[in-house]
Amino acid sequence: MTTAVLSSTFARDVQVPSKFAQIIGRIVNALVESRTKAAERELRRHEALMRDLGRRQDHSVSFLDQSDLLPFKI
Repeated sequence: MTTAVLSSTFARDVQVPSKFAQIIGRIVNALVESRTKAAERELRRHEALMRDLGRRQDHSVSFLDQSDLLPFKI
C-alpha cells in the first residue's frame, strides 16, 4: 500500500503570487485528497477481509466445504 505523507511545510497557508501557482496548489490538494480517500478505501477493504477471515476460522457453516467449488481458479 502506498502512503502519502504531507509535510507541515506544505500545509501552511502561503500567499500565492500567480494564477499558475494557485492552479498547481489546487492540483496538489486534489491529488492528496484522492490518495487519502484511496488509502481509506483500501484500509476498509483490508479490515473487512480480516473480519471475514476471522469468522471463517471458527469453522462455521458459512465456511466453504471441501467439496465446494472455489470462487477462483488456482
